[in-house]
Amino acid sequence: NPEGFKYKGAQSNFASSLAAYSLICYILRVKDRHNGNIMIDNEGHVVHIDFGFMLSNSPGSVGFEASPFKLTYEYIDVLGGLNGSPYKKYVQLMKDGFKALRKYSDQIVSMCEIMQKDNMQPCFEAGDQTSVQLKDRFRLDLKTDTEVDKFVENDLIGKSMGNVYTRLYDQFQLVTQGILS
Repeated sequence: NPEGFKYKGAQSNFASSLAAYSLICYILRVKDRHNGNIMIDNEGHVVHIDFGFMLSNSPGSVGFEASPFKLTYEYIDVLGGLNGSPYKKYVQLMKDGFKALRKYSDQIVSMCEIMQKDNMQPCFEAGDQTSVQLKDRFRLDLKTDTEVDKFVENDLIGKSMGNVYTRLYDQFQLVTQGILS
């Protein structure tokens, strides 16, 4: 029941966990974001189960998943549409979360630099550029909250929402692996 307590709770959990998931996918450049790897628990939380492609590698070594993260029109529908309060909550959490992450960019990039040294894991295939690219994703050149908010809305959410490459990747997974959209 869309008006029921459980539905509203699950919708709120979905908005919160989707914001966190979206930010992690963007910052860590998590790829292979097809529907077989993204699950939703019975309380509405988003759960990603495969972190084999992140930081600097991608499936088939092709940058097919070009959007910052996966934000389908179906996700927007679950959030009550673009004017729904759960969607507005999602957008605000994205803005607040990105600002919070930026405060810890030095520590996060430093951990990456330590791990990438002489590391042969596929996620470090870009070598020293792995941490440089990670740092770039924090967009430390943006100085004001207004600039950061615009970046989140236009460049992160705007470029992810209903992204054609995301839809094509889901279609590819359906045709080749039988993974439903």
